[in-house]
Amino acid sequence: MKESRLNIIFIAIVSVLLGVGIQSKLQVIDGGTPYGCSTEEITDMYAEYVEEWKQEVKIAFNQAEEEILGKEPAPDVIGPDPDPDKCICGGSGWIKQGDGHKTKCPFHGEGIAGKHGLIIHEYKN
Repeated sequence: MKESRLNIIFIAIVSVLLGVGIQSKLQVIDGGTPYGCSTEEITDMYAEYVEEWKQEVKIAFNQAEEEILGKEPAPDVIGPDPDPDKCICGGSGWIKQGDGHKTKCPFHGEGIAGKHGLIIHEYKN
């Protein structure tokens, strides 16, 4: 009786260790998948679909905005542009960043900042 319990415990321990060993082999650390495809290959496979989906979403949002607001949507301001009306700085020469600091606009900010394009605050006592 003790021998059969010992056999069952031994088989259970071996089964658990084998399961853990097989499971650990499936983990991939380098960003790939355990099925033989790298993340880059998967990204490349779906690149065309992603671009198509982006265009479909853009069209859907524009249609919804036009239907709800009753006017054609204005294009988003993307970044610096030679045209002051389209430029993210609005013609002021300064681009306000997400964290609050400002950088010189490459089109409209000539000569108003330091050589790196950042506003340098000098605090005096």
